[in-house]
Amino acid sequence: MNQVWCALGVALLGMLGCGGPLEGESLEALGTQQAGVAALVPKKVMPLGDSITQGAAGHGSYRCQLWRKLTRKGYRADFVGTLSTGYLGENTCSSVWFDRDHEGHWSWRADQVLANISNWAASERPDLVLIHLGTNDTYYNQTEDSTVSELEQIIDRLRVVNPRVKVFLAQIIPTSGASLSLKLQSLNQRMPGLAEAKSTEDSPVYVVDQWTGFNPSTDTYDGIHPNLIGEEKMAERWFQAIREHL
Repeated sequence: MNQVWCALGVALLGMLGCGGPLEGESLEALGTQQAGVAALVPKKVMPLGDSITQGAAGHGSYRCQLWRKLTRKGYRADFVGTLSTGYLGENTCSSVWFDRDHEGHWSWRADQVLANISNWAASERPDLVLIHLGTNDTYYNQTEDSTVSELEQIIDRLRVVNPRVKVFLAQIIPTSGASLSLKLQSLNQRMPGLAEAKSTEDSPVYVVDQWTGFNPSTDTYDGIHPNLIGEEKMAERWFQAIREHL
């Protein structure tokens, strides 16, 4: 029992007064014990984006369905962000102990997120970031080049805080407006190149295809924001992408 407490003490920066390995204990064994302690801490996951991430009052957002999938399959995660509600009120989610923290901002563009991401990252220190951004940029006629550049800078600023952050970059869902969807599809085609250019061994960038198979006519309640069917589809794509990294 004393050895267990000492190993835990080393892993927690010597809180119990153990400054090194116990007599007869190898550094390799100690490292294994410390890794076991670290494994008990869930990874911090930041859902980052606009209204599609935040969800409106009375809607769960994809975050609810993703939380349900993670907990049912035995994965541990800590959703983080400076917000905890939907737009104009609470998200509706029946999942037990739903972690409501997020960084989804209604109607925000990538440049607005970029202006704030350093503070959010410093406050929350995420290990994984799920980015679904670009819908409002396209709606407000921002150029593809500017949006791609802002997404690149968001990744850079996340890495200043956590050089090993894992980034999951969505090819964003379509809308019911035909002309807007064409612009979104064009932006989505830039995402694999962006991910390849920014990905590193320590901080990989993964593309998550939220576009394919998403039907705004049946999967949204207003042509833009996911209904329960759409939330489920989005959550499944995120789940498949992140589960092996938790």
